[in-house]
Amino acid sequence: MKFKLLFILVYSLLISCNQENKQQPIDAFDTENLNYANKVLLESVMEDAFTPPVASRIYAYAHLAHYITLQSVENDSLSEITSKINGLDQFTIPETSNIDAKLSALLAFSRIGKKLIYSEQYFDELTNTLKAKAKEKGLSEAHINRSEDYAVYITKQLSDWIDKDMYIETRTYPRFTSTKKPENWRETPPDYTSALEPYWDNIRTLVIDSANVYKAKPLPEYDTDKNSDFYNMVYQVYEESLSSTEEKGKIAWFWDCNPILTVHKGHMVTTIHKFTPPGHWLNIISQITDKEQSDYYTTTKAYTLTATAMFDAIIGAWHVKYKTDLVRPVTYIQEYIDPEWSPILQTPPFPEYTSGHSATSASAAEILTTLFGENYAFTDQTQLRFGLEERSFNSFKEAANQVNLSRFYGGIHYMQGVEEGGKQGTFIAQQILKKLQP
Repeated sequence: MKFKLLFILVYSLLISCNQENKQQPIDAFDTENLNYANKVLLESVMEDAFTPPVASRIYAYAHLAHYITLQSVENDSLSEITSKINGLDQFTIPETSNIDAKLSALLAFSRIGKKLIYSEQYFDELTNTLKAKAKEKGLSEAHINRSEDYAVYITKQLSDWIDKDMYIETRTYPRFTSTKKPENWRETPPDYTSALEPYWDNIRTLVIDSANVYKAKPLPEYDTDKNSDFYNMVYQVYEESLSSTEEKGKIAWFWDCNPILTVHKGHMVTTIHKFTPPGHWLNIISQITDKEQSDYYTTTKAYTLTATAMFDAIIGAWHVKYKTDLVRPVTYIQEYIDPEWSPILQTPPFPEYTSGHSATSASAAEILTTLFGENYAFTDQTQLRFGLEERSFNSFKEAANQVNLSRFYGGIHYMQGVEEGGKQGTFIAQQILKKLQP
């Protein structure tokens, strides 16, 4: 009898331990949680006022960490990607045993996000929130710990890979000095800031072969003659400003996406932090997937592919910018057309050609059109928090085309700069979609 009771006790303990180690699957996380994680990412980048190129790097790596972790556990849900990302061909995936794929992926997202920003408390809070949510939904402590250990294994590899993308090295390169030649970029008012990220085309691309995969249309030869093609290209910006309307001004400000807008009052200068261009598009994804109640995997793919395309598009645009080193409209117009002229928007501190915002937006629009459809209508409320109205579009490409016009209306780009930027972004996104197909 005693032996029987002892046997029952031992058997019960074994069953209990087994249940602890092999917990029944619990669907604890959904699209709302992923959208919240993306919001934390956007807020931290805005808080730290990272520039558009650097922000695109942070967004892409965080979302890739999430995607890769999720895919490695549930490889039937998402297509293989690591072998198609530059430099990740030697990536190894550990044996998986009773972990929560979504929790592990979200924790990987949080770890990489924390690695790349200054305001680490954002991601400490996100990690704590995710673990609390898991516990609340019934995941055991052991299950949560295993999921976190898996995220650590994945992100350690990703961290090593990230550190080899040339970002650290480019922080030590010589400061870019403008040539002071009339055809080249020079520091622009009101802040006359030095050139931003002149070596960004050294950054390792994610999918495209190199920064120069797109051959931009040649520019007109620099000339100050009123009958020249170059003068007419610049004068078009000036002429547009003379006939600007309230609606065009609203379009310019809606897509301004200046991460550090400076406000000058006498000798006092204050700054306003806003979303970057790629951050604006990631926020559009959040709104769309929330409205559509998109499943977790569709949302994951939308974020990751779009962030990847924008990252590569910005590298491509920056390559052309510093190779052409083209003067901005405000400099030429004030010197040769109207010394009192000022653009609606503050001119960003880097060469004009091609438009980075146009390339970013066109790449995002191409990816999202592939995922959600050619004529997907949506309303974007991103700028409500900054005192601007919402805007509605009949398609992603319509929105991207409005971005082109916004830079022209704002007086900071020539029409050729925005048109070529748009073509460049579309081309790069198409190359990425072709390479990432299963």
